[in-house]
Amino acid sequence: MFITVLTYLVIGLLAIFGLFYIVLEVRFFRALGTVRAGTSDVEPKPHVSILIAARNESSGIRATLDSVLAQDYDGEWDVWVADDRSTDDTPEILEEYASREPRLHVLSIEEIPEGVSPKKHALSRLIEACDGEILCLTDADCIVQPSWIGGIVAEFEPGIELVAGHSYIPTTSKSSVLICMQAVETLIYRVAGTAGLAMHLPLTSTGNNLAYRKSFFKSVNGFENVLKIQSGDDDLLMQKLATDRPWAMRYCIAESTFVTTNGKETLHELWEQRKRWASKTIYYSPKIVFVLTMVFLFLTMQCVATLLAPFSIGILIAFAATFVAKCIGDLVLILRGLRIFKQEHLLKWCIPVEIIHAPFTVLAVLFGLFGRFKWK
Repeated sequence: MFITVLTYLVIGLLAIFGLFYIVLEVRFFRALGTVRAGTSDVEPKPHVSILIAARNESSGIRATLDSVLAQDYDGEWDVWVADDRSTDDTPEILEEYASREPRLHVLSIEEIPEGVSPKKHALSRLIEACDGEILCLTDADCIVQPSWIGGIVAEFEPGIELVAGHSYIPTTSKSSVLICMQAVETLIYRVAGTAGLAMHLPLTSTGNNLAYRKSFFKSVNGFENVLKIQSGDDDLLMQKLATDRPWAMRYCIAESTFVTTNGKETLHELWEQRKRWASKTIYYSPKIVFVLTMVFLFLTMQCVATLLAPFSIGILIAFAATFVAKCIGDLVLILRGLRIFKQEHLLKWCIPVEIIHAPFTVLAVLFGLFGRFKWK
């Protein structure tokens, strides 16, 4: 009797959450067909400030600085870097660059208020100090293209306050399995973010390629009310804009603005990062929390059904049906994303990612919300 009731319960929940998931993917697919590159060409061109928060980034910050200082933007622009209590050679590298690059300004942070997110504090200080009308953010381990600023500024059509840019993990024939699978998983997040913004449903963005008007940042009082949350300097700010102007943001698909970022070399580093990402989702708007919760519950039921399938043929059939439907829906959606972001070579890694996607996501969310994560 118990097995019968459990079987009906699992099948019913799989059907409900699975239907929601598939309908969401259909809407995502349609939304991806509407995205386009921006066409703003205002004169005079807006003053742009590039902002970077850096802490112990000596291994990669030279390459980052070389890329951001090589911009071909016709308007006025400058670069602001916050050295956030670095204990390695980062301060010396920044001093070296600042001595020969008049566009580069370095702000040293010696201490932060107790209980405040270090990165949000650093960015707040940079925004207060800089003069840019449009703020372009990236991380100290990323590489931008010379056309980055120009492409991002073109997205700021009338009424647009925030632009989420695309970043990806580059892969080669020598890349490890972990890096290649990360590249696919990262792309999945970017595809969802692109489709979500096209639907005025801001699900996610990334702080390593993000831009917004300084006036918008001031109008929502910056990171007020979220300053103590360690993560979320990107999408939690986006959630503020979503409360009253969800149409005032867009995702940039112009290839000239794509940013490369490094993948995590070890499973432990990846695990800590994904827990950190998951930890902030409860602070999203109620509508976004509902959507993400429904997706999470579907993935959770997939995991539960996997464990119970050996004890019930009905659960086994339901699991197989929903798993196949999920794979088909995911692959159709990802294929459109691969074409938009010119990463078709990652297609062969999509099936391996599908196999681990549900359990990895469920565990990361649970540990992110109810456990702890490590972040420098």
